[in-house]
Amino acid sequence: MKKLYILYIALFSLSGLAAQIDRSVQPSPGPAPEIQLDEPQSFTLKNGMTVMVVENHKLPRVSVTLNIDNPPIFEGDLAGANNLLGSMLGKGSTNIAKNDFEEEVDFMGASLSFGSSGAFAASLSRYFPRVLELMAVAALNPNFLNEEFEKEKEKLIEGIKANEKSVPAAAQRVENLITYGASHPYGEYTKIETVSKLSLEDVKKYYASNYNPKNAYLVIIGDIDFKTVKKQVTKLFKGWKGDAPSAYAFEPAKNSSELDIHFTEMNNAAQSEVSVAFTNSIKKTHPDYFPMLLGNRILGGGEEARLFLNLREDKSYTYGSYSRLQTNKYTRARLRAFASVRSAVTDSAVVELVKELEKIKTEEVTQKELNNAKAKYVGDFVLALEKPQTIARYALSIRTENLPEDFYKTYLQKINAVTVADVLAATKKHIKLDQARIFVTGKGSEVLENLEQVAPFGKPLKVSYYDPYGTPTERPDYSSQLPEGVTSASILENYFNAIGGLDKLKSITSKSEVLQATMQGMQLEVVTKKTNQQQSLLTVSMMGNVMQKQVVNKDKGYTEAQGQHIDLSGAELEDALKDSYIFAEFGLDPSNIKASVADVNGVATYELAVSATKSFFYDQETFLKIKISETQEIQGNAVTQETLLGDYKAVDGILFPHKTTQPLGPQAIDFITQSIELNGAIDTADFN
Repeated sequence: MKKLYILYIALFSLSGLAAQIDRSVQPSPGPAPEIQLDEPQSFTLKNGMTVMVVENHKLPRVSVTLNIDNPPIFEGDLAGANNLLGSMLGKGSTNIAKNDFEEEVDFMGASLSFGSSGAFAASLSRYFPRVLELMAVAALNPNFLNEEFEKEKEKLIEGIKANEKSVPAAAQRVENLITYGASHPYGEYTKIETVSKLSLEDVKKYYASNYNPKNAYLVIIGDIDFKTVKKQVTKLFKGWKGDAPSAYAFEPAKNSSELDIHFTEMNNAAQSEVSVAFTNSIKKTHPDYFPMLLGNRILGGGEEARLFLNLREDKSYTYGSYSRLQTNKYTRARLRAFASVRSAVTDSAVVELVKELEKIKTEEVTQKELNNAKAKYVGDFVLALEKPQTIARYALSIRTENLPEDFYKTYLQKINAVTVADVLAATKKHIKLDQARIFVTGKGSEVLENLEQVAPFGKPLKVSYYDPYGTPTERPDYSSQLPEGVTSASILENYFNAIGGLDKLKSITSKSEVLQATMQGMQLEVVTKKTNQQQSLLTVSMMGNVMQKQVVNKDKGYTEAQGQHIDLSGAELEDALKDSYIFAEFGLDPSNIKASVADVNGVATYELAVSATKSFFYDQETFLKIKISETQEIQGNAVTQETLLGDYKAVDGILFPHKTTQPLGPQAIDFITQSIELNGAIDTADFN
């Protein structure tokens, strides 16, 4: 009560001032906070490793970052060695077994991680000497065991396989390849063929060539004493030998000679990946760096930015649209405006992305937009300073990118000094749409016809075609995709005939099914009950405890999970009602469904796009449904969930799948049907 009373008095006192404030005038931003960054004390070992130490005794904690600042490496026939090296480091050393290493780290409550270009550790200051020692021995004397190598190699191959059907992965792969070129470190990608040929000796050689002290920086921040740390570091790292690798000579990334479209065919795509990208000369030392930072923030830096407000809030094309300005000391910077959009609006999304890029380089941003962007940068910057990793990153950047010593101390001053005119001048100079490339990855049969008519500046743009690995192709021919006479209606008819016949299916008044799966040693059970009156019940239980429940009863429904009860409405209720049919196909109108052909794990299928986000796939030979694909928004991201159906068995003369598989990353969960009951008694209370 006391807090409320004080707040009330404060608000009452301020109310008298409100009338004196002209709210039509945007308030001027306040002065930039003064940034206090501790200067690192530094020294260099004879082997070339640079060490930077920042004493901070506020908390009894220490963090240490090892960064090997090699130039980009083109791996060629050794593509994958870098990945394997990163996954093998940190698994003990030549004198400490993996299990003993991990147990000791856990006992100290420390954090210790490794990668192919360094390591990171954090711990209480009393454990720091030992944690630093463990980092050193694991990094400098790695335990390269063949058993671990084969295990990590298999994981990498499985990961590549899992990405073969990934639309975002294909989109990024092709965009990088076309932007940088196949012989550029940023343009190459890891292939199963190269990984399969790699040996443990290849990884050891890669380590010896690239894990070196000449380009190494060790940054230590926290509750430590410089003189003590210097002795510890010198003792642990003085024996580290090795020369820096030769810089790989590569051509800088080149832009297009005109605005054009590069289309990648992915016939399994439920939505399209769209981006507009180009390179420019921006680096952190460039006079236009800060105006471009703010321009990018206004364009696509978050939920309050123009791209998000246009493509999501106004047009509902996507779950989110953003832009990124990616600077790099080794090559030209890249600016990308991008979104994942529904197939039906792919061409429209391209137009809007180009429109927003054109607008920000030809029209001044508003003072309000600029002030908001500045405020966001200030907030993020100050918040980031609370993390030791940030201090380490800033210290490294100053050394490795030849930045002024006060670059980060004056960062906010430079942000606040940017004007509306500065943003326009910078974006006009560095956003070159006549040199940009538009990248689209999606299902050509649904998007190409309209995409080829996109004409943001009066005439259709040139379109080039690629496979998912960036190999140029001819324009896909979709005219002969569906055999003559095959339609959405005929596919559904054949499906009904394949599983038992339409008359028999319509005689079913109710269906109850129990499925079980094992996940991480725990039993998962799914129970569904449905009637022909659009009533359905779904419960998901783990180890006998109900984790989730969904009920639909004709024109209403709800879900329950984690103690929360949520009534279904709008599109969610509509989707749930469609799923409540005993046979999902009963709720479909063939005239509103687009049919096409698609490959499902080597099986030729007919795909029915039953909604903007869901597709059914039917084996062309048997007409059995073998896959369901559905895209949903999860935590602001579009996620496509694929469900595989198999092991069809007859129940009362009707075929039902008895195995339902849901991929989960590189793994999969198999739900095995335990029982199916047709036309049995169902308590109507289940649907209350």
